[in-house]
Amino acid sequence: MYLSLRPTAIHVAVIMATAAVAQAASAQSGPADQPAQLGQVTVKSDTLGSVTDGSDAYTTGAMRTATRMDMSIRDTPQSVSVVTRAMIDDLGAVRLDEVLTQTPGITVGQMDSERTSFYARGFSITNIQVDGMAMGGNAPLQDTILYDRIEVVRGASGLMGGTGDPSATINLVRKRPGRTLKASARAVLGRWDDRRAEIDVSAPLNADGSVRGRTAMAYQDRDSYYDMYHERKTVGMAIVEADLGPATLLTAGVTFQHNNPTGATWGAVPYWNADGSLANLPRNFSLSTPWSTWRNREQSAFTSLEHRFGNGWKVHLGYTRTDSRNHTTVAYGGAGYPDPATGTGMRLWTGVWGEGKNIDDNLDLYATGPFSLLGRRHVLIAGWNGSRSVSHSQGGAPTIAYPPQIPDYRSWTGNIPMPTFTPDGSHTETEVRQGGAYLAGRFSLADPFTVVLGGRLSNYRTEEGAWDTSGRLIGYDNLRKTKNEFTPYVGAVLDLSDALSAYASYTSLFSPQSARDRNNQLLDPETGTNAELGIKGEFFDQRLNASAAVFRTLKKNLAVLDTTVPAGFKLPNGNSAYTANGDGITARGIEFEVAGQLSQSWNVSAGYTFLRVKDVDGARAEPNQPRHLLRLSTAYRLDDVLPGLKVGGGVTAQSATYGVTWYGQPVTGDRNARISQGGYALVNAMASYEINRQLGVQLNISNLADRKYYRNVGFYDSVFWGEPRNVRLALTAKF
Repeated sequence: MYLSLRPTAIHVAVIMATAAVAQAASAQSGPADQPAQLGQVTVKSDTLGSVTDGSDAYTTGAMRTATRMDMSIRDTPQSVSVVTRAMIDDLGAVRLDEVLTQTPGITVGQMDSERTSFYARGFSITNIQVDGMAMGGNAPLQDTILYDRIEVVRGASGLMGGTGDPSATINLVRKRPGRTLKASARAVLGRWDDRRAEIDVSAPLNADGSVRGRTAMAYQDRDSYYDMYHERKTVGMAIVEADLGPATLLTAGVTFQHNNPTGATWGAVPYWNADGSLANLPRNFSLSTPWSTWRNREQSAFTSLEHRFGNGWKVHLGYTRTDSRNHTTVAYGGAGYPDPATGTGMRLWTGVWGEGKNIDDNLDLYATGPFSLLGRRHVLIAGWNGSRSVSHSQGGAPTIAYPPQIPDYRSWTGNIPMPTFTPDGSHTETEVRQGGAYLAGRFSLADPFTVVLGGRLSNYRTEEGAWDTSGRLIGYDNLRKTKNEFTPYVGAVLDLSDALSAYASYTSLFSPQSARDRNNQLLDPETGTNAELGIKGEFFDQRLNASAAVFRTLKKNLAVLDTTVPAGFKLPNGNSAYTANGDGITARGIEFEVAGQLSQSWNVSAGYTFLRVKDVDGARAEPNQPRHLLRLSTAYRLDDVLPGLKVGGGVTAQSATYGVTWYGQPVTGDRNARISQGGYALVNAMASYEINRQLGVQLNISNLADRKYYRNVGFYDSVFWGEPRNVRLALTAKF
């Protein structure tokens, strides 16, 4: 193992100080068989825990993504959403993007068949985690069979991670094994020859259940609504938990996901014709080839050790290594504007690379627990986490045996020879290291009033190295580093009644970015501030959470497309050139959310977001993000009508958006021309029936009205059609 995450002296001092506090708290707390009573800082949930698998609820009793301290949703001084296992199953969602399209405050954009982006509060979401540790760049591809729940913290969360991006943090929490045998198998059939099989088994591995394991696997084979596309996917997990003693838990496991698409696209479809009129090409339109692929294989190995002391303190150490390999050979007609009269005007983009490899190492160490101060009980957490990511790209020469011009897009079949790639022995490596120490406390200042105070010192370094065909190091380039960047966090919660709380939070932003300028140099990190005020409530025996919030975010050095470069200008890696918007943009908005059980039979998740993003001159910024966003999902058990019957549905609606042309509108060349998407609403429906205790069937219909809409506007003057009406039928057996 070559992980080298070197904490600085100040980081070590923070962790040593925490250990000293833990020891002092241990001395004050009494014998181990008399654990400390936390009073006002206990999680306010007697009915729901943090694990959602089997709860049949749309909310949870505790979550840790925001601060690592176990707190209820109401006690967390930020806007949070938890998509539980029950909601994932009711939605029939098998990919992360399918979940997030139904999550309050989140929008989903798609650049092509394999690249999906998530946004919140006007900004791109770059902080995606698994069990609190950062994921690599293939996070949007994740399959949901591996996860118990998905926790979303909107707003900046730089205290726990290496960055303080103001959009949101998405934390995928893995399923865990239980002490009793539980198994299920599922078969799914869907439109466009979609076939999927799943199995999920949890079982004790010894007589007393002190060692237990779980495995979950899925295989999917599907086509798509757009021509030529086909995907085969296998995904799986094996995890073992072992009680090394009454207070020590060892966890180890592996996960894998292999995606093998063909007919993959590299871009979307043109918005304009060559004469400047709207192309309005059909939803199945694709200028791909049958062999175009973005094949990806990803494996992760993870382990953690957690020990709980008798005084309420615990220490956690976790490590994950992820190995991701990709092979990309694509040709796609994404350049130009079509002439519907002649069929000319479209050109191929061709990308041929050897094997790309990315190794990510993540380390997470923290200690947390209660302590006494001035006669009151509080909670402290201190830790250090960091990551090292090394990306390896092969050098070589592709052989392409076809011209770039498409003779007639109207009769395109993609029947052209597949390019080859011959490695020449050269390669480049990009190394990114980031890590930091944090210290935070949840202080009970009075019975109704708590304050969360904390801060993080972060270090960041990225560097590129190049080797020639003989393996000789040529040199390093693009060195960027930041030392001891301080990110403060302040939050306050005031209990207004037994059911209501008001809260406020403030933090600064620090987010390194990968965008490059016209000289191929990395842009400076994004900076800014984030503030939020809100009110939260728990109802129906704490099984329903509701919240309302107002927020304001200022973000500087935001990467924007460099319009001073010539049309078609590309950097050596094929990407476009960006420049930093030094003055920044400001996002203001309002959020409302309700999630949980209105009764034992009725689950609901609903959210509304109003967003206004402006630049320093007051003009609308980030216009591809809607000002109004509505998410609604619900499910109701009709046991009084027919035992075992459940019906549900949902609505996702948003206001109009637009993108600005990258190259200039055809004929006029206007670089301020808009690529527009009108407001739209999509309706989903679900019905399930438990035939008996072991067997159930479920029908999901998405986009019930078959509404035409774009999932992305403006990317290289193109649009990406959203999925038409889809139907999935699932049969589930439980053992």
